[in-house]
Amino acid sequence: MEQFDALLHVAEKLLGPNGCPWDLKQTFQSLQPYVLEEAHEVIEAVDLDDDQKIVEELGDLLYNIVFYAKLAEKTGRFTMQQIVSTIKEKLIRRHPHIFGDVKVENVDDIVSNWEKIKKQEKSGKPQVDEMPPTLPGLIRGQKILKRVKKSGFELEEEGQETLSEEEIGDRLLSLLTLANQNEVDAESALRRALNRLMERFHNWEALS
Repeated sequence: MEQFDALLHVAEKLLGPNGCPWDLKQTFQSLQPYVLEEAHEVIEAVDLDDDQKIVEELGDLLYNIVFYAKLAEKTGRFTMQQIVSTIKEKLIRRHPHIFGDVKVENVDDIVSNWEKIKKQEKSGKPQVDEMPPTLPGLIRGQKILKRVKKSGFELEEEGQETLSEEEIGDRLLSLLTLANQNEVDAESALRRALNRLMERFHNWEALS
């Protein structure tokens, strides 16, 4: 795509011999906060349902990827072509019902196949354990709960109550208020609770 090639050229110039001094100082490590910040700004733009802002923030996030790729090319680590090729091959591999001859009946079958393929790619590493520990507690917690439930592990205090997004949000807000009243860091409390859950889950796995 012509515009994408032009963006790559801009990145090359910024990282070239006469490029921007700030850009030339950056490393893989120094760029990490910007990736996280831009991802959160995309989420904010989507919440605002502002198309112009979404376009702008997606562009900022895209440039972080381009920046990493061009920095990697400069140091001989990998290329943009490798990034694009890797994700393309992964998408084809994980959609055998589209690009292969696997038959599926519903979305649950698709998700199940995806998880099986992903597990094979990770050499059998337990899916519950592979999530980045740097994920925010709520995101990591929901993913862990979904995955341990799929394994057949019985979750404590799992009820049948049906609540709206607004009601869930209000309850979470109430818990944060309680955390503040009791001078408890909510993120740390959740992280430790998840660690205790994972310990119980691994004990259950060992006995299964």
